[in-house]
Amino acid sequence: MNIKLNSIKNKFIIYFTMFSIAIFIILWIMQVVFIQAYYKSMIENELIKIGKDVTRNYKDIDLLDETSYKNSMNILVFDESGDIKYSSQSSDKPAYIDLNLAITNLERNNGNYTTYTVKIPKFKSESIVYSNKVDNTYIIVSTNIEPIGGATKVLSNQLIYITIILIVLSFIISVYISKKFVKPITEITNTSKELGKGNYNVVFKQSEYEEINNLASSLNYSANELKKTDGLRKELIANVSHDIKTPLTIIRAYSEMIKDLSGDIKEKRDEHLSVIISQADLLTKLTDDMMDLSKLETGTTKLNIEQYNIITQIDDILNSFRCFQEYKFILSIEDNLEECFIRADKIKIYQVLYNLISNAVNFVGDDKTVYVNLLNKNNILKIEVKDNGKGIKDISEIFDRYYKSNDKFRKSGCGTGLGLSIVKNILELHKFKYGVDSKIGIGTTFWFEVM
Repeated sequence: MNIKLNSIKNKFIIYFTMFSIAIFIILWIMQVVFIQAYYKSMIENELIKIGKDVTRNYKDIDLLDETSYKNSMNILVFDESGDIKYSSQSSDKPAYIDLNLAITNLERNNGNYTTYTVKIPKFKSESIVYSNKVDNTYIIVSTNIEPIGGATKVLSNQLIYITIILIVLSFIISVYISKKFVKPITEITNTSKELGKGNYNVVFKQSEYEEINNLASSLNYSANELKKTDGLRKELIANVSHDIKTPLTIIRAYSEMIKDLSGDIKEKRDEHLSVIISQADLLTKLTDDMMDLSKLETGTTKLNIEQYNIITQIDDILNSFRCFQEYKFILSIEDNLEECFIRADKIKIYQVLYNLISNAVNFVGDDKTVYVNLLNKNNILKIEVKDNGKGIKDISEIFDRYYKSNDKFRKSGCGTGLGLSIVKNILELHKFKYGVDSKIGIGTTFWFEVM
């Protein structure tokens, strides 16, 4: 069986088991190796506590008897001449107590209390001795350290069984928990494979973990965006195919007419060539739009910022549209904007205005009028391109690439849906605010603000 050590599931099992083993090793060290030292330290701390209490109350014989009996400690009080004033044992002092050694240790410690260990070979044990001096009187408190070798051995045997049981249990628990953790990730992985195969209707399931839910939500959003983009891509291919096929068909037809009919008749030939040239211009415009959008979206376009009069620029664009004699183009400028200089990329803003006005012409209302308004909004120039057409039902995706309205009142063959996406990218590159307001049956207004 091929075990993948780099999988989350297996790594979780390995790390959890190693963590459990580390805990048991520490437990072994503390309970077996250091237990003797810990036990001795505990006894010594208790001895010091009781020794200080005895030192304060060494004249209270009843208290000394009670303390010695309750704590199984030997208490000895003697003066500087070595005369014993009190002993908790029937004899004068315990055999292992050396008065001179106690005095010497106190002197080494500058008269402060001291503790030391005395070995008792006869019983193969040790005693801890506390010594102190007050009012020319020496106080000695001692207690035996019981051998704990037998207890340590019992504890070691128990720890062996406990360790084996708990390591097996921790392994089982880690396997269960890892499966529980990995299951939603595995489901997301399998669903992602379906998404990669082009099934955009997949749904990434939520789980009980917040991080997995956030991932699932992000992937669901990505799947929806891919589905939408795929639909727009298919629509683009259909639109571009139509918009390329139509002029190519016309070019071929008129080329054949020149070849077969009007080749020797200058007037007819010029007329047919004019149609061919206009259709070639349409193909060029389509190609240019696609290249411009590609450059804008990939971030390779650089702005050439300059200062110029935008009113003059708008006049030039409107003059280019006035060849359409059936349409009216009205430029409305606020009184304080007779000359309006802005800092922007002149060519790119020309493209924005041309696309917006062209879009308004394509969706113009029965009045055949396109309005361009220049407004002063809190010392910010706001430019509006307005028509009184039938309005747009759904404006949420109007600036998306490849978007094309499917409304019945849309004019046939009026673009590939790239113009407004180009507008959006250019304005965002300039960091200009932009938007669209539309009401069904009233009209549509595209606007942007020049900072």
